[in-house]
Amino acid sequence: MEILFFVVIGVIAIFIFDLFSSRKARRKSRQRLIDGFGNAPTSFDTDIWGSVTDYWDRKLKYEALDVFIDDLTWSDLDMDDVFKQLDTCLTSVGDEVLYATLHEPQWEVEPLQQRDQLITFFTENPRERLEIQMILAKLGKVSYNDVSALIFEIRMKALKNPLVYTVLSIMPLLCLGICLINPTVGLISLVLSMLVNGGIYYYFKKEIARNLMTIQYLSAILRCCSRLSGYQATGSLKLLTDQLGQDNVPFKAIAGKLSGVMMGGSSDLDLFLDYLKIITLYDFRTYNKAIALVSKNKEAFHRIYQGIGELDMAIAVASFRESLTGTVTPTFTEAFNVVATGLYHPLLQSPVPNDISLNQNSLITGSNASGKSTFVKALAINSIFAQTIYTCTASSFSLAHCLPVTSMAVRDDILAGDSYFMAEIKSLKRTIDQVHRYPCLCFIDEILKGTNTIERIAASSAILDYLDGENCLCLIATHDIELTNILGNSYDNYHFQETITDETILFDYQLHTGPAQTKNAIALLNYLAFDPAIINNANELVDSFIATEKWTVLA
Repeated sequence: MEILFFVVIGVIAIFIFDLFSSRKARRKSRQRLIDGFGNAPTSFDTDIWGSVTDYWDRKLKYEALDVFIDDLTWSDLDMDDVFKQLDTCLTSVGDEVLYATLHEPQWEVEPLQQRDQLITFFTENPRERLEIQMILAKLGKVSYNDVSALIFEIRMKALKNPLVYTVLSIMPLLCLGICLINPTVGLISLVLSMLVNGGIYYYFKKEIARNLMTIQYLSAILRCCSRLSGYQATGSLKLLTDQLGQDNVPFKAIAGKLSGVMMGGSSDLDLFLDYLKIITLYDFRTYNKAIALVSKNKEAFHRIYQGIGELDMAIAVASFRESLTGTVTPTFTEAFNVVATGLYHPLLQSPVPNDISLNQNSLITGSNASGKSTFVKALAINSIFAQTIYTCTASSFSLAHCLPVTSMAVRDDILAGDSYFMAEIKSLKRTIDQVHRYPCLCFIDEILKGTNTIERIAASSAILDYLDGENCLCLIATHDIELTNILGNSYDNYHFQETITDETILFDYQLHTGPAQTKNAIALLNYLAFDPAIINNANELVDSFIATEKWTVLA
C-alpha cells in the first residue's frame, strides 16, 4: 500500500507540474504577443523565405490574373524588404497570403474596405485580437509545407490506384473469416495477406512520406479552422469566422485523423497500433481519403486557406500601422491623378515627409543623393499599399485605380546575354506594352542612362512624349536637365536640392516645384578630397561647354 501511495503521489505531482508548466508557457506566449504588437520585426526568419512565394507562384500560374505587380516592379521597389517589415504573421498561411495580396491591386473598393474593417477591429479590440492570435499561434509556421499544392495541383499529390489499397486492407479481415471455416487455409492466407500489405506499405510509404509535411500541416489548418469557427466572434470578425465554419463542414470527419498519418509511438500499445495500421494500410487509405475530400471541396478549402491568411494578415497590418509615425487609409478618385501629403518611405527610420499633386506626367530632377529615387519609390510603394492593404504611409493619399509599373533598378543579365542598355530598353518596352492594356502609374528612374548622351536625350524625349499620349501617369527621375526643356509643354517639373559649403553638403530632402538649378557631382569630388587639379579641370570643362555648347579637346 505504501508503494502504491507514493506512486499515486508521484503521478499527481507530475500532472500538477505539467499543468503549471503549460500555464506558464501560455502566459509567456500571450505576453510575447502583447509586447510584439505595434513593433516592427527586428529580424526575419530566413528559413521560411523559400516557401513564402509558393501560394502566389501557383496562383499566378493557374489563375487567369490580369492585373498584378510583376517581378521587375517588385524588385525595383525592394518589396522583399517591405514585406519583411510588414510580416508579423503567426502562420505560414498568413505569410503566403500577405505576399500574394501585395501582388494583387484591387480595382474595386469594397473588398479593400472589408479588409480595413477587419484591420480596424483588431486595432480597437485587443482582447479579441489576442485570443485569435493564440489560436493562430497553435497553427504556427512550417516551411515548405506545400499545402498550396492541394489548391492548385492536387492531382500530383494523389496516390495511384486508390481502390487497390482499399481491397488489400479488407483481405486480412476476409482471411480471419476463412479461419472460422478452415483454420489452416485461413491462417496461411492471413499471413500471406499481412506479408503482402507490409511489403506494399514499406515499398510505397515514401510516396506518403514525401507529402507527410503537407498532410500534417493540412491537419493543423483544419483544426485551426475548427477553433476559429467555434470562437464567439463579434462585428466584422464574425462574418469571417461564420464563413470558415460553413466551409469547414465537409472536413470535420477527417481533421483529427490526419495528424496520426505516418506518426508512431514508443509504447507497446503504440507499436501494436502501428503494426495494425501497416497490415490494414490505414495511412494509405486515410491519405487518399483526405486528398479526395480536398479535391471534391477544393473551393471550400481555398476559402479556408484564404480566410485564415486574411485573419493573420489583418493583425499584421494592424501592427504595421501602429509601428509607424502615421498612416492613413486612401481615397480613390475618378480623375487619373495622385495627391499625397506627408508622404514618406516605410523603411526609413527618420523619414522626411513630402507633398505632391501629380495631376499630369512629371519630371523630378536634382543632384546625386538628394532624395529623388527614395521619393519615387515611396510614391510607388504607397500606390501598391493603397490598392492591397488599404494603408498608406502619409497624412493623406488619393489616387485612381491603376497598375503601378516601374523601370528603375535595371541590371545587365549575363546569362541571357543582355547588356545593361538592352535590359533597360526591354524594361521600358514592357512598360509601354502595359500602358496599352491598363491605366498605369509609371515610375522611371534615370531613363536610358546606359547609352551616350545625345542618343539618350533623343530617345528618352521620344519615349516620354509617346507615354504622354497614352492612358498613364508618369513620374520620371532624371539627371538630364535637357528633358525639362524639351518636354516643358507636357511634363510638370519638380526637384530636390542641397546647400553646398566649403566643408559639407546639406540635403533638405524636400520636394520643390520647377526644374533643378544646381549640380553637385564635382562638389562631391571636392568634398571627398580629390586632387584639386581634377576638380579645376572638371569645372573648366563645364564652363567651356556652357559657353560654347561644345566640349574642349584636352591636350
